[in-house]
Amino acid sequence: MLKRLQVSNFALMADLEITFEKGLTIITGETGAGKSMIVEAIGTLCGDRMEDIILRATKDYAEVTGVFDVDPAIKQTLDQAGIEVNDDLIIRRRLEKGKRQTAYINDRVTSLNLLRQVSRNLVELIGQHENQSLFFPPNHLALLDAFCGNHERLKFYAGEYARYCRLESTYQRLIENARKKNEKIDLLKYQIDEIAKAGLQKGEDERLEQEKDLLLNSEKRASLAAQILVEMYDSENSALERMTRAHRLINELTALDVSLAKAAEQIQDVTALIDENQRDLTRYRDNIDFSPERLDAVMERIDLIYRLKKKYGPGISDIQKNVEAMKDELSAIEAQDEEIAAIKSEIDAVSSRVEKQAGELSMHRKEAVPRFDRKVVRILNQLGMERAAFNTRIETSALSESGIDNVEFYISTNPGEPLKPLRQIASGGEISRITLALKTMLSGIDRIPTIIFDEIDMGIGGRVAEAVGDLLDQVSENHQIICVTHLPQISAYARNHILVTKEIRDKETFTRINKLDEKARQLELARMLGGRKITPTTLTHAEEIMKRKTKK
Repeated sequence: MLKRLQVSNFALMADLEITFEKGLTIITGETGAGKSMIVEAIGTLCGDRMEDIILRATKDYAEVTGVFDVDPAIKQTLDQAGIEVNDDLIIRRRLEKGKRQTAYINDRVTSLNLLRQVSRNLVELIGQHENQSLFFPPNHLALLDAFCGNHERLKFYAGEYARYCRLESTYQRLIENARKKNEKIDLLKYQIDEIAKAGLQKGEDERLEQEKDLLLNSEKRASLAAQILVEMYDSENSALERMTRAHRLINELTALDVSLAKAAEQIQDVTALIDENQRDLTRYRDNIDFSPERLDAVMERIDLIYRLKKKYGPGISDIQKNVEAMKDELSAIEAQDEEIAAIKSEIDAVSSRVEKQAGELSMHRKEAVPRFDRKVVRILNQLGMERAAFNTRIETSALSESGIDNVEFYISTNPGEPLKPLRQIASGGEISRITLALKTMLSGIDRIPTIIFDEIDMGIGGRVAEAVGDLLDQVSENHQIICVTHLPQISAYARNHILVTKEIRDKETFTRINKLDEKARQLELARMLGGRKITPTTLTHAEEIMKRKTKK
């Protein structure tokens, strides 16, 4: 509910504050006083653009603030947007001349999109206004469902439909994967086979590098070994020969001095060690591999391992881990056929239920259409549209979150005219009365707390105006209604009556508002009945109108 409206420098409204109450609030005043500007100011809170033209000539900014009660659904939306909400919801719009306009929710700068999303659940503006919900066929389905009492059916259906959509999405993803899986399977099998054929061994790459180095240095190693053998054993005065001679001499010396026995034993050991080393070096020299074929084989193996490392991992252990992952992926892909079959079976079951529920929703809607249309026509007749014809048309469409139906309202307001889509109705007064008829039917169900009617009285008077006032009074039992009108018969039903006037001060025009008590209301109704000159007759007539309303 809109609790308070504050306006600064908005056209004629220099500094204005209006407190709104529950029930039916009527706004009256002479033409040009600024009644519609109040509606326009509320429209800016709903996301309408603010243009420089609204600025007072002497000011360089305009600001509109609205204070609303907080609805749980709105609170959830704002929580998701990171906007804290406590007792009140405060929406503010500010326009500075030649600068960008700004929107605020609870003093947080916000986008117009979020503002419009929030305001759709707060206020419905009806009349010559771009946000008229009846111009949008998707809202027609919602209105028909509200009339049918389909809330629980739709809630259950929406849950099943959401599940169906999730399954279908998963199924399509798996199908797409399956389409590509043959190529993927071939690739994985090739990769696994390539690694398996290589027969990689742990540490093999390091051993091969060592062998490669030995093979590349075979000739040098053989030459060095030969030189060592010459020096140690084969040349004249070689190490072995000298040690053998030394061993013989120390034995002679030991025979003369037994204390040298240990030294003689050590020389004997060295001589034996040199002799053994000769055999080892000879074997080493004789076993050096000069084979170019072996070097080629080693180089080819090293190259193979390098290529596998480049493709599958920086080391042999990484390659072995990756091949295990490939085997797991291959198994998972090959198992997808079973998963696809299982999901397809589940989709078939859920789809069958969803289609059945959508069919039941459609049948329930179609059964309600004749009653719905008759009620609309009956109320439209009361509102002065005696020759109006109204028809709700349902066309079957693809499954959606609301079922299989597209719903659109058709109307003919004059005899002989064909039924046309309601969105093609141009008259603000007609669309306002049609909306009022629907709001009357659904007033206990519709959740939008505040409804504003502008120009609802276009082209009507007398008995019809009284019927409009009566219906507005009925709808105000469940909604806050704010209505701008020129007709006393409608004004008589006001629970709260606001009079808009204008005055000139220092060559500037200002809009003023006054909340009227019973006596002031009678005077205002008399003015509306008789013009500027209020006579005893018009006062009596005004009193009669107010009394007739009280008796209802």
